[in-house]
Amino acid sequence: MMRSLWKSQSGSAIPIVAVAMMAVIGSAGIAIDMGRVQVVQSRLQNSIDAAGLAAGSVISTENPSTQVNKYFYANYPVGYMGSTITNLVVTPNNDNTELTINATGTVPTSFMRIFGVSQVNIQASSKITRAQRGLELVLVLDVTGSMNDSAGGGVTKMQAAKNASNSLLNILYGTENTSENLWVGLVPFSQAVNIGSSRSTWTTNTALNWGTTSWGGCVEARETSGRDVTDDPPSVAAFPKYYWTCHTSYNDWFGTNTDRDNCSTSGTIRYRSGLGIGLGPNKACPATPITSLVAEKNTVVAGINSLTPNGNTHTVLGISWAWRLLSPRWRGIWGAGMNVNGLPLDYNTPLMNKAVVFMTDGDNTIDNSNRGAYGYLSNGRLGTTNQSNAITQLNNRTVTTCGSMKANGIIIYTIAFGTSFSNASRNMLRSCASKPEFYFESPTGSDLQTVFKRIGDSLANLRVSQ
Repeated sequence: MMRSLWKSQSGSAIPIVAVAMMAVIGSAGIAIDMGRVQVVQSRLQNSIDAAGLAAGSVISTENPSTQVNKYFYANYPVGYMGSTITNLVVTPNNDNTELTINATGTVPTSFMRIFGVSQVNIQASSKITRAQRGLELVLVLDVTGSMNDSAGGGVTKMQAAKNASNSLLNILYGTENTSENLWVGLVPFSQAVNIGSSRSTWTTNTALNWGTTSWGGCVEARETSGRDVTDDPPSVAAFPKYYWTCHTSYNDWFGTNTDRDNCSTSGTIRYRSGLGIGLGPNKACPATPITSLVAEKNTVVAGINSLTPNGNTHTVLGISWAWRLLSPRWRGIWGAGMNVNGLPLDYNTPLMNKAVVFMTDGDNTIDNSNRGAYGYLSNGRLGTTNQSNAITQLNNRTVTTCGSMKANGIIIYTIAFGTSFSNASRNMLRSCASKPEFYFESPTGSDLQTVFKRIGDSLANLRVSQ
């Protein structure tokens, strides 16, 4: 038709104008169709980015494909502007540190149909990567005697706690033994905390009778001037060495040459050989000492796997020692890799977080048959000899310490493991958590596994990487 019009000598302009109008209308139609395609393409990309971020935040506890579909269609309505999604593929990598999403579809045309093009293909892809911001993390784990109890599923609470803690580390480290700017420490606690026998310079030089053994590394509380709930370093106030005296009913570990069970110092003193039956000045001192902040996953795993349950519950000890691992006032004190790397870092260091995961399996306890970091109940070192009031003091001091840590930007997750909790204990743990959603109740070992994975997902910050 165009060739005929070009050769026409009639002088008529009407066909030329008509063709020109068709060209203009066709161009406008193509522009309109392609404009619609661009709008749909943008919505598609934004929707898979949002779905990927939402799914990535729970990738360790939820099916990523299910989550992507859920959030994708919440942002991209079915049939949006007439489009059809033909494929939505979700591919996590082996250790769930990366999530790749690919989407394809078609958009129908209106004006381009004139030229035989009935639809335009669209596609978008997104890659969600766990971007490990710097993190100083301390796991505070209850190792009291009740952790020997069953957690269901044929495992004890202690074994369940080990499994769950290792799952969290696997989320943070992936398949590697180190991850850039990731440092993890461990604080096992009961009625005492073991700081390590090599740290005797942090303690007072009180002369004590250790018999056939030596100081095991546990320390008592510094309740004088309220320093049991502070991050004051040893140069401000040293820690008394934990020492369980000989007691004829609860810890008869020395006596005379004729009776080593009477705790007598008259005559020749005789000690129980090796104190292998759990008696002695270090009775109920946690066998596993604090693991200071380290870069190596396997070091923390070794500490976790060595935990053994024994003793009563003083939660304030666990949380206060976690603070001392994270407080910049302790920089240069912990030694080893922490000194080499200038840890702990200052609060609010850019691109760095400080966090604590604090798990306990029951109420605080103190009595006159078990000596702890605050002595016996009858010693009144908590300001009272009334058991109920003393337990309230332990709860309140735990909350006070948590408050000081949160005021310095430390993120705290708390976990009530098991079912043996009073309302006061639950309230204590809720108050300690940085947010209401950072407090978890975990009745069984299976629940605990899920909780630690959720916390791992929470700690693993996400970004759109591609």
